[in-house]
Parts: sequence; structure tokens; C-alpha cells
Amino acid sequence: MLERWLVGLLAVAAFIGSSALGAQSQRPLAPLPPEGLRVAPFFDGWYANPDGTITLSFGFSNLNQQDTIEIPRGPDNFITPTEYDGRQPTSFPPAAPDPTATAAQARRRERERGAFTVTVPAGFQGDVVWTLRIRGQAFSVPGRARTGAYGLRWPMALGSVPPLLRFMPDGPAGRGPSGIEADTVQARVGVPLDVTIWVADDSVREKDPVPVAIKGGPKPPLNVTWYKHAGPGPVVFTPPRTSIAELQGAARTSAVFAQPGEYVVRVRADNFGRLDSTPGNQCCWTNGYVTVMVAP
Repeated sequence: MLERWLVGLLAVAAFIGSSALGAQSQRPLAPLPPEGLRVAPFFDGWYANPDGTITLSFGFSNLNQQDTIEIPRGPDNFITPTEYDGRQPTSFPPAAPDPTATAAQARRRERERGAFTVTVPAGFQGDVVWTLRIRGQAFSVPGRARTGAYGLRWPMALGSVPPLLRFMPDGPAGRGPSGIEADTVQARVGVPLDVTIWVADDSVREKDPVPVAIKGGPKPPLNVTWYKHAGPGPVVFTPPRTSIAELQGAARTSAVFAQPGEYVVRVRADNFGRLDSTPGNQCCWTNGYVTVMVAP
């Protein structure tokens, strides 16, 4: 737990280091307004890979309660060194409400963790910096793997690991924030595009002889949420979120695109119903990405 706390503290410290924060006049204890607020990048930590490479995980925070903020890739949304630019999102929705949250939890404005990753070579000692500019302010965060305080890993305390995610029932599987990318698909403006994934939670968990009471009652073993990751126009998902009552199953959505162009759809599968699996603990979810070429 101390390690997870340090990761969050260091990420916030890196973010506060931006000189742009000094321009904000919001009083520390004043209630936040519902709109007109910042969108900022966050570094969530790093994973050591078996081949010696390092995977850096990034997320973001949109403090606006209702507005999805669009920041196209370019001078207002970029990563340096430039060879790592391009995987970051361009669409930043406000944090989705948790229907099981208490009133106090609902008032907090959470952030999206592990929306994408960057993998650097073994021995990489530099910084991978993500910068967002909005309303004349710049917010930058460095991703680095020079200290163990940022190190992330699983399984978690009771054995939870990120679920396996596939785009075909017997196809290759992704696990964790790096996830898996599907083949590019074609769509047309206004015509629903069906996308299906298959998810399985293969965690080997400890059996607790004294079950722990979960506030609000049992939660679904698996959840699937769909996002517009990047693209020029709005995307409507029906449904935007699905719960799976078993340890494995399929989830489908229909995506409708309002404008032509190139899009990236992100799907996140999680097992946050488990006691040791939460976004705040940097576990346990898996991303899937689908590039969609939308014709008029």
C-alpha cells in the first residue's frame, strides 16, 4: 500500500511541477465549478517486461463534471521523444459515475488511469513527456523508470490480475493497460458498427475462510466500458457499459460515428468488483484498441 501511495504522490508532484498550475486562481478549499477546468496528463507508473523493455503507463484527469474535452494530437497534445508520439488519446471524458459509490465518493472527481502505454528499450534512462495545452495553459508529465517507487506489478494481494481480452473467441489475448489491438475496420457515418470482445478473469485467488462484507452487496465479476480514444467527431456507444455475471463472457456494443475520418475506439475490461482490484491500486483492467476508418 505504501508503494501505491508513493506512486500517486510522485505523479501528482510531477504534475504540480508545471508552471501553468501557478496561473490557476482557484482557492484550495473552494468547491470546484462544473466546467471551464483543466485537463491534465498523469504518469501512473511502469512495468518491467520479460524481455528487459519497460512499459510506461499514462492516464489523465478531466475535472469538468459534464464536458468531454477534445484536444487533437499536434502542438496541444504531443509526446516527446517524437518516436513515442501517437498512442495518446485526443478525447477526454469526465470520470464516469460509479452507481455503487457513496455520496462522499460521488463528489470526488476521479481520473482515468492507464488509458495507454509507451514501451521503451531496455536501459532507457530518459523521460517520455506527455504535454497537453488547454485554455492557454500547458500541463506536462514525465514518464520514467529510474526509481522503484513507480514500479507496478500484479498479482495483487488476494491474487487478482487483469482479465484477458480478445477480439475473436480463439484469437490472441491482451492483458493489462498495454492490452491488444484489433485489425482496422471500416464504417460509415451514421451506420452502427458492431464490436464484440471476449473477456476472461483467470485470476488464482486466495480463499478467505471468513468472507469480507462488501458495502453495497456483491459486484459483477467483470465490467466492460467503451470509449472514444481518438478521432475527429462524436461517437455514441450502445450500450456504453456492460457487466458480465460470470468469470468469462462476451460483450458487444454498437458504435455510431457522427463524422468521417480515422478513429480509435478503446474498450476497457476490468474486475473491479474484487476487494484487491481497484483503479487506485493500479489494477486490474485490460485495454483493447480498434482503429476505425469512417467513410461519409
